[in-house]
Amino acid sequence: METRSLRLVDGTSALAPTSALEAEFAKDRWDARNIPGLRYPPHRGDYYIKFTAIPERFRCLVKEYAKFLVAADRTAGTIEMHALTLGRFFTFFLQQHPSTPTLADLSMPDIDAFIVHLKAEAHHRRLKSSNPYVSKHIQSLAGFLCHLERVQSTQKPLLPVSRIIWPHHYPPPEFKTKSYRIKYIPQTVLHQLDAHLHHLTPTCIPVLILLRASGWRISDVLYLKLDTCLEQDDGKYWLIGDIQKTRVLGHKIPITREVAAVVLAQIAWIKQQYPPEENPNGWLFPAANAPRYRSFSQRYFSHNPRGAHTIQQRLNYLANKYQIRDEDGSIFHFRLHAFRHAKAVELLNNGMSLVMVQQWMAHASPEMTLIYAKILDETMREAWEKTVRQGIVQFNDGKPEFVPGKKLLPMAGANAFDPERVREHRQNVKMALGSCLKTAKIVCKFVELPCFHCPAYILTPEDLPALEVYEQQILERIEIGKQAGNAHWTLVNQKNLDERVRPAIALLKQGHIIASTDKQEREYSDEEWEQRKPREKAETHE
Repeated sequence: METRSLRLVDGTSALAPTSALEAEFAKDRWDARNIPGLRYPPHRGDYYIKFTAIPERFRCLVKEYAKFLVAADRTAGTIEMHALTLGRFFTFFLQQHPSTPTLADLSMPDIDAFIVHLKAEAHHRRLKSSNPYVSKHIQSLAGFLCHLERVQSTQKPLLPVSRIIWPHHYPPPEFKTKSYRIKYIPQTVLHQLDAHLHHLTPTCIPVLILLRASGWRISDVLYLKLDTCLEQDDGKYWLIGDIQKTRVLGHKIPITREVAAVVLAQIAWIKQQYPPEENPNGWLFPAANAPRYRSFSQRYFSHNPRGAHTIQQRLNYLANKYQIRDEDGSIFHFRLHAFRHAKAVELLNNGMSLVMVQQWMAHASPEMTLIYAKILDETMREAWEKTVRQGIVQFNDGKPEFVPGKKLLPMAGANAFDPERVREHRQNVKMALGSCLKTAKIVCKFVELPCFHCPAYILTPEDLPALEVYEQQILERIEIGKQAGNAHWTLVNQKNLDERVRPAIALLKQGHIIASTDKQEREYSDEEWEQRKPREKAETHE
């Protein structure tokens, strides 16, 4: 089994005849269902990649790039986004250079002008911020230009990409407030939802129950199969499915008897209501076979699972009708992916380790799990107090001494490190590991240039995820400095971000490495290099 898409899961994407595939590629609107191997989300119905917004002069060029993205295993939605953003760029570019047949004359001033145009467009569309809008277009354009450069296209710019798109062209990510960043569903909202869950339509209730019990993405829940989704072992039940995003086949998590009973009831109902010819793929949640508006849906005729959009609509209709409110008293707006965050928070607050949560959620890396690790301060405080209330043994002058819990609790509050309590004479620069609390009077290049100045330091594209996490940590420290009114602290962290971290990230995204020394000096001793010279001369001669 493959986990690329609905078509691939069921093996219906066998190699199509070359002529049929080329005919699809020749169209100005590609249907993802006709392109073997192209992943698309059947639960949303985003099947098409449209090139009609791209000027005809450059349409074939963008199509060739789209074929490359198909081969690179990008999803249909991603390729559609690139086609849309490149269409805007080429429309703008031809307004500036109406007679040019290629991108040969493209230069940095064109990118500057394009960014100004994008910001004006974002303002006209009343977007909250122009930065994400600009960033999406510049990143898409940079990837396209790098592709033209690597394949040595005859239409590529004369200048290298690094001289056309500069690091400052990428807008800095904006710091999100705590309320914006926390996406999980508060317990108060979940309690209200439980009280009114029975008012949802019967077809939505089992989907919501599995979303909450599993913490899986809505696409993975809707892709569950009748015959393989449930397993029983010694009285214990397991939910089994394929995780589409990280491509984990047969992912298995424990569920309660109550949740298993819901799954068994859903299996029995589907087998009763859907003949095999109406549900040939064996979905646990197939598209509705009852006609809406006097006709069946296209999703039903395509034998797809039910759509996610309708579930979210009905959930928010329920919130409005029964006044489901958050802590601020506002009507809560449900997003289906937030149930995944809520499950991760629940597991962490109940004491499950990050490694186990990573395995449960089928994350590709620990960094992904940390995004969900929104453990409440009160929960951590209560767990810690419960541990030390009994007292601990610590060493004083080399001798073990029992410290009662009553004495420990006040000590911890007084001596705990609190990064939000900023004093004007402390910089508190965020390092890759830990923090530096030197005073502003101390000049230390090791802090203001952490490792970036060192001749032994090297960064490769493999370090990009960790460096991006480091970037977010610095942004959080900058925001703390602004709230505390500490201008010096804010300036030092901002300088480190703008002059070292972000330029390094931009270069790593282009596939470069960052090092102060060349390969000979950093990887070989003088003796080893002398021994390599005759060998290299011989290889060159051959």
